[in-house]
Amino acid sequence: MNGHVLRIGELLVQQGRLTRDQAEEVARRQEEGPVPFGLLAERMFGVSVDGIEEAWVEQYHRATGTLTLRGVEPEPAALAMLHRRQASQFRMVPLRFEASGELLIAACRTRLARAVTFAAHRIAGPTHFRVAASGAIDAFLERHYAPERALRAAG
Repeated sequence: MNGHVLRIGELLVQQGRLTRDQAEEVARRQEEGPVPFGLLAERMFGVSVDGIEEAWVEQYHRATGTLTLRGVEPEPAALAMLHRRQASQFRMVPLRFEASGELLIAACRTRLARAVTFAAHRIAGPTHFRVAASGAIDAFLERHYAPERALRAAG
């Protein structure tokens, strides 16, 4: 993590999805009213939703860094917030409840945006996401959401 978090417009320019002039034009338009930068970039210059999502994920990951799952033991109450199928589908693992009451969830970078959307609609209460390595998420899912564990818990 560094002290300067790039804005979405800067990332879209770096990714070649907007020119610098286009990003500045979107920023000027954004000053006229509370419309998200990505939505304006999509409307004004045809930037794809996937492109905007990739820039957002990059921005979020740069701001929060990568969470290491080595040695992390999840709280049973946190694990109970998701079914195995949900955790696997969105490649996300609930870890613990923070002192603030937020549920800390680790997700792989490639599914982060979808995991955040799912959580916003399906998990009661506030959540906080961190990106973890894909292999670490897979190992965590296998260890804590393995099918045989689910069967034992149900029986």
